[in-house]
Amino acid sequence: LVIAPTGPLLSLPFEVLLTGPADPGKLATAPWLVRQATITHVPAATNFVSLRKVANSSAAAKPWFGFGDFRPVSVAQANASFPVGPCGDSGRLLAALPALPGAVKELDGARDVLKASTGDELTGVAFTAAKVLDTPLKNYRILHFAAHALLPTDLRCQTEAAIVTSPPTGARDANGALLAASRVLGLDLDANLVILSACNSGGPGGGAGESLSGLARSFFFAKARSLLVTHWEVSDQVAALLVVLTINDMQEKPNQGVTGALREAQLSLLDRAASGKLPAEIAHPFFWAPFAVIGDGGEGGGRSAVSSRL
Repeated sequence: LVIAPTGPLLSLPFEVLLTGPADPGKLATAPWLVRQATITHVPAATNFVSLRKVANSSAAAKPWFGFGDFRPVSVAQANASFPVGPCGDSGRLLAALPALPGAVKELDGARDVLKASTGDELTGVAFTAAKVLDTPLKNYRILHFAAHALLPTDLRCQTEAAIVTSPPTGARDANGALLAASRVLGLDLDANLVILSACNSGGPGGGAGESLSGLARSFFFAKARSLLVTHWEVSDQVAALLVVLTINDMQEKPNQGVTGALREAQLSLLDRAASGKLPAEIAHPFFWAPFAVIGDGGEGGGRSAVSSRL
């Protein structure tokens, strides 16, 4: 099922729609639309046509490159970029972003599944905006960001969506710790899939779907063919499990593509919650439904691939 939503519907993963009556006390067995259909979201019908023409056509030789395990900026660095007063308490909020232990597990799991090189990643202090921009990424089929993301509504004085990275060593301010949408435009990619495993990486900002026209659209402009994004803040641990399950299904059943693999992973979480293998609350859409595929994620999507995290 290919959805080309407009307005507020850009912020809705259609997997959470119900096809019949549901018992709020039995969410694991509710008739979610994901049980009946594999779903892809596209900004417009014309985007779908153009993306399908080039889907999974990457000539990149390497399977995966990962980014994550950021180091937070200091309060002084954050306040230098977002002064108290004109920018409110934005600096304090930026400096208070927590570590993401689940992101480290997510990257490790993805690398193991795809049998990628341990050197094909930027993590910790090496994960800065400048180093992302300076890394030749055209030879990777999957790009995987497990990090925080910020919308323009999250930080006053921040006018565009951004991925939060580590600050450069000795930086005076926090500017080098924000990979903004406008800077993503300068990347030269040949990726079949970009995983944006971060809070609200495909969600609204300023207006419904605005960040899709910012951060996500910037990756499309840089020649990504499809994106795996989120529509709200995500659980660090559950996001790690869901993404690794998706990548594993992409590898085991490449013909189903990333959309089919995401569906299999979501149904797996629901089934595990129903059987008691996972806590029952995992059946709430907050946990299993934030991720959505933007672009063409059809057959063959498993051959290639940025996450709330906030």
